[in-house]
Amino acid sequence: MNKFVMLTLLILFSISFAQTTTGSDRIKKAICDVYKIVDGVLPVMAFVLFVLAGVAYAAGNFFGAEMRAKATGWAMNMITGAIIALILSAIGPTILTSLYGSTVGSSLCPI
Repeated sequence: MNKFVMLTLLILFSISFAQTTTGSDRIKKAICDVYKIVDGVLPVMAFVLFVLAGVAYAAGNFFGAEMRAKATGWAMNMITGAIIALILSAIGPTILTSLYGSTVGSSLCPI
């Protein structure tokens, strides 16, 4: 009987401690994490992609026609990725604001 009481108390305490974070708190944290990525990482990644695209294009010109074509394709893909990253970093906070319903940067996710 004593083991049953202890098990019941353990389950009740586990449930009560598990309910301390609500679903909305987890959603707020997830949106805050996405905002930090969009605000901090994407512009840096876009810059790195632009630099790597230039390096790939220049390096491809030292080799034959087949390698030059591959390097040009890689460079164009990197430039496309960098442009998409810049667009996402420009409109990302607006999208997150419309998803959450308030200003993401100030009230939800103080940086």
